[in-house]
Order: sequence, then structure tokens, then C-alpha cells
Amino acid sequence: MKRHLLVTSIVVACLPLASMAGGFASTFRLDRGVVAVTNVQANSSWATVAVLVRFDAGTNGTLAIRRVSQGNTFTLGTCTFAVATNLVWSAERDYSFGFGDVLLIESTATNGVIQVMLKND
Repeated sequence: MKRHLLVTSIVVACLPLASMAGGFASTFRLDRGVVAVTNVQANSSWATVAVLVRFDAGTNGTLAIRRVSQGNTFTLGTCTFAVATNLVWSAERDYSFGFGDVLLIESTATNGVIQVMLKND
């Protein structure tokens, strides 16, 4: 299975993705290098649409996007980047997150913001 994470300088084209998918988006600071989004609703599930990352300045590092389910960790995408200001990860299929599942985003660079786009599953 191919895993893709694009390094790009323009993320504006991806902003409408969540609304087109009938979903929602949340924004998080990347101050500690880890963002975890957990499904805490017992009777609902959601799927990832995209993860957008914007760094305050061009930076180097690595980024990993993972799904944690029932104690098992699955890597959805990884990227090593140099002098990047924006990264975009677009889900290649619906990754369903049920009750207790976690979308885990880890970055060695901590000078940015992450926007997570999800849709109802």
C-alpha cells in the first residue's frame, strides 16, 4: 500500500475538502510535537479526510500520521521534509475511527499549526 504525504507551499486548494465531504475541521497548535484526536462518542464514528500542517517558518523534520485502535498502531503516512512551510496529507481511503480510536500526528518540528479534517462515517 502506498502512503503519500505531500510537501507543498499552497494549501488553499484543500480547505474546502471537509465541507464537501459533509465533515468538520479542528485546528491545533503543534507546540509539543504531538496532536492526538480521540473519538469519545460511543455511538458514532468518523473518517479522516486530510491533515494540513503550516509551519511558522521554513523548517526541517519528520511527520507521521497514525491510527491507534484497540492498542494497535497503524501508520497512515510519514514524511521527511526540508525547508517546508506547509504539508498536506490526504487520506487515500476512508480510515474509520470508532469509539476510543485515536488519530495521532507526531512531528519533530514544533513551530506550527495542524488542521485536521474529518467527516462523519
